[in-house]
Amino acid sequence: MIKKLKATKTLIVASFFITIIAIVTPVMAAEPDRILIMATGDDLDISGATNLIIGNIELGGGGELPSAQVFFHQKIYDESGEKVYTMKGMLKDGLVLKTDHYFYCPVFNVWFINVWLVMGEGKFKTTDTDFEVFFRKLFPIIMPNTEGKYVSANILMFLSPTAEYCLEDPGTYPPGTYPPVFILPEGGWVLAAVIWEVETPMGPMELPIGPISYLTKYMEY
Repeated sequence: MIKKLKATKTLIVASFFITIIAIVTPVMAAEPDRILIMATGDDLDISGATNLIIGNIELGGGGELPSAQVFFHQKIYDESGEKVYTMKGMLKDGLVLKTDHYFYCPVFNVWFINVWLVMGEGKFKTTDTDFEVFFRKLFPIIMPNTEGKYVSANILMFLSPTAEYCLEDPGTYPPGTYPPVFILPEGGWVLAAVIWEVETPMGPMELPIGPISYLTKYMEY
């Protein structure tokens, strides 16, 4: 029964990751506004990793589409404290596609709701090494290897400023309603990732690979 449940969740997550690139109608801003976010500290998924994520969201007025700039830098250390892998990426002109996105998160084993979804064409680079990690508590993957050079890639950002989540799938409830809603005691979080094809035990898959950390700064101005 446990193996069947894990397999079901893996398929749910994999299906979400594969189809997310195709969803999307950009959000129209109601009034001028800006949001600055920052996350520094340990990665919530990979042991021994530390992150820096900075995002600036511009909610332009006058019918302009909300846009976002994102920078992220992840460093992974082994048990001896030696740095073994780094990833650095940036998105200069991403679009805010949704502010009410929800999805199942295998790291926390919950359904997050009211998540901001940002996507666009950016670039990133990594250490020139083939480094294996256990992805989102699901299966092993080899991290992207750009041989130390910047390459173009689709980049996304998930932002959960409210840290709201459900223990049940909100998609099984009538529109506009949710199962009981909870809030992470640690507060909001952000994920910045490249959409990259990696090898998995199930074959090649395009997955969002990148740092995820709790927010250390969230400012509207």
